[in-house]
Amino acid sequence: MISTRLFLFIVVLFIGVSSSAQSKLNVDTVFKYICEKGIAHPEIVIKQAVLETGWFKSPFLMKRNNIFAFRYKEYMYFKSWKDCVDYYKTWQDKRYKDKTEDYYKFLVRIKYATPQYPAHLKKLKLDMACK
Repeated sequence: MISTRLFLFIVVLFIGVSSSAQSKLNVDTVFKYICEKGIAHPEIVIKQAVLETGWFKSPFLMKRNNIFAFRYKEYMYFKSWKDCVDYYKTWQDKRYKDKTEDYYKFLVRIKYATPQYPAHLKKLKLDMACK
């Protein structure tokens, strides 16, 4: 039988490892990389990542490094969250041709999102701009 002290040590160790791994990925870090990649409408794209992952806490998506919930038959896996952002850039460049098109409408038109999705994104109050 495991001792109480050993059990508590394991729990604290696990929580510390989990917290430090998760703390590396946050809104500011992801947004900065989105800006560096030159992704159009970064203020909307970061909201997509936040909404899809539940503020980067969804174990299902985070273990896949899939911060935009990309699917091809099933949810995709990426080597890193940066690879997922890189994929988003390629995906966006291929599909978002008319830069005057409202980006929320674009997401619905190409079936990335349901008609209700833009309203959920707009509810997220993130005041961010690329520098």
